[in-house]
Amino acid sequence: MAIIEAEDVWVKYRMAKDYALKGIDLRIEEGEFVGVIGPTGAGKSSLCTCLPGLVPNMVRCEEFKGSVIVDGLNTKEYTVGELSQRVGITFQDYESQLFRTTVMLETAFGPENIGLPDEEIEKRVRDAIKWTRMSGLENRYTFALSGGQKQRLAIAAVLSMLPKVLVLDEATSDLDPIGKYELYEIVRELKKTKKITLVMVDHHLDRVAEIATRVLVMNNGDIIYDDEPRKVFSHVDELLQMGLAPPQVTEAFHKLQYQGKYPLKVREAVESFPKNWKLKPVAASPLSTSGRPAIELVNIWHSYEPNVWVLRNLNLRIDEGEFIGLIGQNGSGKTTLAQIITGIIRPSRGVLKLFGEDVTGKTVLQLGRMVGYVFQNPDYQLFSGRVWDELAFGPKQLKLPQSEIEERVRNCLKILGIENLAEEDPFFLNKANRQRVSVGSILTLEPRIIILDEPTTGLSPGETRKIMALARTLNKQGITIITITHDMWVVTEYCRRTIVIHEGEIVLDGPTREIFSKVDDLSKCFLTPPQITHFGLQGFNATYLSVDEFISRVKKE
Repeated sequence: MAIIEAEDVWVKYRMAKDYALKGIDLRIEEGEFVGVIGPTGAGKSSLCTCLPGLVPNMVRCEEFKGSVIVDGLNTKEYTVGELSQRVGITFQDYESQLFRTTVMLETAFGPENIGLPDEEIEKRVRDAIKWTRMSGLENRYTFALSGGQKQRLAIAAVLSMLPKVLVLDEATSDLDPIGKYELYEIVRELKKTKKITLVMVDHHLDRVAEIATRVLVMNNGDIIYDDEPRKVFSHVDELLQMGLAPPQVTEAFHKLQYQGKYPLKVREAVESFPKNWKLKPVAASPLSTSGRPAIELVNIWHSYEPNVWVLRNLNLRIDEGEFIGLIGQNGSGKTTLAQIITGIIRPSRGVLKLFGEDVTGKTVLQLGRMVGYVFQNPDYQLFSGRVWDELAFGPKQLKLPQSEIEERVRNCLKILGIENLAEEDPFFLNKANRQRVSVGSILTLEPRIIILDEPTTGLSPGETRKIMALARTLNKQGITIITITHDMWVVTEYCRRTIVIHEGEIVLDGPTREIFSKVDDLSKCFLTPPQITHFGLQGFNATYLSVDEFISRVKKE
């Protein structure tokens, strides 16, 4: 039985030059798990917003044609509130969905509004909080949650409604790696008892391969592939050309010209690896640093609430010119640590030194020449009406000569590859370009340290590589880079040293290859290596950090 039927759906937004959706025809059966993938601007989010009736009922369009039927209801004929009892949606921009003061109140809002009995509301809230690993935070103020915890809360608020259709539009992008899998396992369990149907947009295709029963590939407002995961992911070259990243083992076997069905999962890859293919050993990757400290943290403690320590007696040294990956589960203290280094937060206890100078009491403005911070959400940083003005703002505050300001802005536009956007309003740019502008607003200050806090959230793998290639270029120029991310492949491919923080303490710190060989220790911190790394460890007791590295070690006999 079809629970979703879309027929000849066209969507065009105001001021847009082209249609976001172009004659979409789609039928989804009850209980299906459908992955929706595609490059930025493909129409994925537009399709998602059509399902709960947000388009056309709340998101006003210049044109909407066709029909969307969900659980027998035509979305044009019912309100979003009425449809919300059948289809729930969580967006990548989870903060826009949160408006109540505590975790419990936010989770209860939906069931309360449809008039459920108190006992049923309490049960649903309790279950949703448990499913999303938010137990113990029921009375926590939402503003005090980490980004990943806020994302969990937005999902919990939707799950408490027990919708027949759950739409996750990049809604797990800020969850720690194991948390992503946990959420999908929860949905699998719900499927057994509640017959839930899942539509998920996700740039992490190995995860889509694990969970989806069917995959749609969208591009330019149209569905270009619609099939089971194995058949869709066999189009490796086409997906790579679109800036997507097939499962790493699938990509590796394709590039090695494997004759047979490409594996999607690690276990399949281990079982399929030909006996006449041999793997050369991987050399260790020892750290080499300048020996000159850029950042020193001495006995750092921090809390937002009395007796609730986010950071505990933390000691850390990072040398000039290092490229660091800072990872950990949601709420582990990563962003708090980063904001202490930048002066946004003053630690409750302890000493912060930058380049040998005690700067514990200095302000963000005073530290701006030394350290720059790129927020997880670029919209928190952008406020000017022109890209040029955004990039010029920092140097102006430093009271630099106009000629130097202009030179810095021009150089930055060139480095970022956005010279054609200088006169554009940043808020009308896509996420990837907004992220570039936010990076640029820091670069024009010419800091010696740059912290990138989840800089690739919501970006396609192709866009992610452009941002990280820029970070690598800056690092080669001597800038110390710290990247906070839940994308483990970003860490293994770009970061020479990895620091793992868990419950406010540093539990692992060393060369990236060494850290990612410790699967059990990572698992305790709700982290897991990238697929190709996991494959190498399971099958060959070797730690490969990228697909290309793995391929370079294969010898066919």
